[in-house]
Amino acid sequence: MELELKKEQFACYQALPQLSENREETTETIVPDYLPDIARIVDASGCLFLRSREIADGKAQVLGTVRMTLLYVAEDAQGMKSFEYTLPLDETIEGRALSGSADSCLDGRLCSCEVRMLNPRKVFTRVNVELTLTPYVPASLSVCSGVKEQEAYKIETLCEKKDIGIIRAIREKDFTFSDEVLLSGTKEPIQELLRTKCALRVTDCKSIGNKIVLKGVARLDAIYLDESGNLASMSSELPFSQILDGLAEEEGETTVRASLRLTGAEIHVGSESEPDNNRAISLRLYISAFTAVREVKSVCCVADLYSTAYDLTAKTETVELCDSAALVLREQLVREKIETGAEVQTVLATDVIFSSAGVSGGGESASLRATANLRVLYLDENAVPLLSERRSEVLLETDLPGSGQARVQDMYAGEIAASVGADGVELRFPVTFAVSVAETPRYPCLQSLEAEECGKKDENVPSLVLRAMKQGERLWDIAKLYRTTVEAILAANELKEESAAVIGKLLLIPRRR
Repeated sequence: MELELKKEQFACYQALPQLSENREETTETIVPDYLPDIARIVDASGCLFLRSREIADGKAQVLGTVRMTLLYVAEDAQGMKSFEYTLPLDETIEGRALSGSADSCLDGRLCSCEVRMLNPRKVFTRVNVELTLTPYVPASLSVCSGVKEQEAYKIETLCEKKDIGIIRAIREKDFTFSDEVLLSGTKEPIQELLRTKCALRVTDCKSIGNKIVLKGVARLDAIYLDESGNLASMSSELPFSQILDGLAEEEGETTVRASLRLTGAEIHVGSESEPDNNRAISLRLYISAFTAVREVKSVCCVADLYSTAYDLTAKTETVELCDSAALVLREQLVREKIETGAEVQTVLATDVIFSSAGVSGGGESASLRATANLRVLYLDENAVPLLSERRSEVLLETDLPGSGQARVQDMYAGEIAASVGADGVELRFPVTFAVSVAETPRYPCLQSLEAEECGKKDENVPSLVLRAMKQGERLWDIAKLYRTTVEAILAANELKEESAAVIGKLLLIPRRR
């Protein structure tokens, strides 16, 4: 006869293995008619905007653009000029994991960009973009906590309390962030913006009540001509926050993993209240936030069971659930010298572009590594703008929690300190690795249970057994073997608790008939 089980069902999401693609895009661009010819390219930089992703038929369609800014020295001594142009992104990511996914988290990184002059009016551009997609599918976790006819069938159960982490909800929100940056009083007003770059970073994300509070920072870097015609630069970090809907009811400890994606940007000189204020830079950023809410639940699972009066046949299945743990942050200080080949008068801008990253080992002996391209834009002793760069390998020996598969989810450089030396520029900055460790917990779950009358083999067994408890044995094991209960053994031996039983000492074991 099949017995009815007590089961708890938890609706959740499963984070599937990430899909990563590196794509190369190239284009040829004509210098706009209103600008003079190119004499020498000084610097080229890009900003990645990922507008959307659509999943259908096991494929993800990703749309976006790379906005390039080219700084160059114009012919006929017309000074520094710049112009912007875009490379469209229309990429397809394929994977079996996308077939049943309800949603996905899209991340992207501009790994490299190369621009060279074909002629004074045309340039060739090559960019390398890394796209990462994390699919999420609806899932259900079933936990057996007991048997409904437990007393009628004289069933004893051994339950274990387990803390299991599940993704309870995924939330996404598009929002706009606007702010203004004022130049310091020691700097001259802006005549023309030549180059701007913006990057986003999550600083905190937590669940408070039924809301998710996300905090981040937008870093703005700008190079401009001041009113005297000199090249100048500025940098600023602008904090922002956003509130998203969270869980209607929290039943355990929650953590929230967040990802920010830049979908667009508008940056110009002037403020909202004073459009002609050339000491202010206004920016409007279009941002998409993706969050996964992970909750730790304490559940009681049936680990073992038997009946003192019936033969039981149990069917157990091992349930696997991909656990999306919060990111682990590890920091490494980097100190590198970039040789310039010319005397440096002023450092205009510094930049760190990560082209690759990886993890080897795990647990207490993990190695994090990243390849970084360090760039310094500066003026030499004759106020000529020049660019020097160097490739650097960042290595960090550290420990990581758990034993699952580790992956560098993101990495970013902190504030860069540049000091000018006799033969170059020394850069000092922290590199933060955001590492995810994908654990796959396995939970044994009782799926079905059948009970049958005991056979005649139990009719002639003695009602009382004298036996010693062996090393590593529990009273539960003895009670199950002789079809009795732990309580009956304790009572027969006048023991208050199991810890009072001594290994090797004889115990009276009353059997149930």
